[in-house]
Amino acid sequence: MARTVTPTPHDLVARIRALLPSLSPAEARLAQIIQADPAGVSALTVGELAERAATSTATVIRAARSLGFEGYPQLRLALAAHGGSVHGADGVPLGADIVEGDPAGVVLAKLAAFEAEQIRATAELVDPAGLERVIAAIGAARRIDVYGIGASGLVAEDLTQKLSRVGLDCRARTEHDAAMVSASLLGPRDIAIGVSHSGENPGTVKPLALARTAGAATAAITGAGRSTLARQAAHVLVTGGREFGFRSAAMASRTGQLLVVDALFIGVVQTLPGARDALRSTYAAVAPRPGRTRPSRRTDA
Repeated sequence: MARTVTPTPHDLVARIRALLPSLSPAEARLAQIIQADPAGVSALTVGELAERAATSTATVIRAARSLGFEGYPQLRLALAAHGGSVHGADGVPLGADIVEGDPAGVVLAKLAAFEAEQIRATAELVDPAGLERVIAAIGAARRIDVYGIGASGLVAEDLTQKLSRVGLDCRARTEHDAAMVSASLLGPRDIAIGVSHSGENPGTVKPLALARTAGAATAAITGAGRSTLARQAAHVLVTGGREFGFRSAAMASRTGQLLVVDALFIGVVQTLPGARDALRSTYAAVAPRPGRTRPSRRTDA
C-alpha cells in the first residue's frame, strides 16, 4: 500500500496518472473527472462530486485518501491551488504527448518532463516499509529469480547484473518456459521478483504464482497495485508510468522500474555484510590500471 502523503499541486497531477490503473472503477471515474477539470472540481462539495461521478460520498472520500490526502477538504484545497496546467521549468506542459512534427528539441524536452514526472510519482507511490522488506528478503535469500518479459525483461536483467556484482545468486528469466522451470525449483529460502507494468503478462504472472506455491518469498514491481501479479506477491512495489502515443514502447514504466531497481540495490549494499567489499573487488577486477591494456577485439588471421 502506498504512503499517506500530502501531494503538492505538481505532484497531484503525476499521482493521479500513476494511480489510475490500480483504482477501483468508481475511484477511477472520480480521478478522471478531477484530472479533466481540477479547478472546476475544487468548487464542488463532496456530494456534488459524488453525484457527477454517479457514486457515493464515501467513495469520494476513499478516492481522496488514495490520492494521498486526509480527506476531501484537503483535496479541494490542492485542486484550487492547481489552477490549471502545470509546466516544467522549460515551459513544456507536464504530461504533454509527443505529436507528429515536434522538432527534436521539443521531443527531448517533453521526454525529460515526462520521465521526471514518472520518477517523482514512483518515489511517492513506493511504500518505504515494503521496500525495506524486499531488501531484507533479497539479502537473506539463497537464490533470487527475477521474471520479466519484453522491456520488463531488460529491467530484470539490470537488477540481476547489479545483485550479481555483490556476490548474490540472482538470475533473470525473460522467457516463459525458462521462468516456469526455474520457479519450480525454488523453496522457502529463495525469493522471486516479477516485473510487469500492467501486472497481467502471463510470462511473469505464472512463474511468480508457481514460486509462491513452491514456498518462495515473492515481490512484484508493477504499475498496477490491484493486478493479477500484485495478488501473487507478498510484497508489492507500485511504480508510476503511463504509456500512450509515441511513448507506448515502455518508456515511462521502464523509468519507474529502474528507479525501484536502483533503490533495491543500494539497500542491499547498505545492509548485506560484505556487499561493499564485493562491489569494490568486482570494480577492481575490470578497472583500467597503469600499463594494463584491454584485450583487443581484433581477430588476426
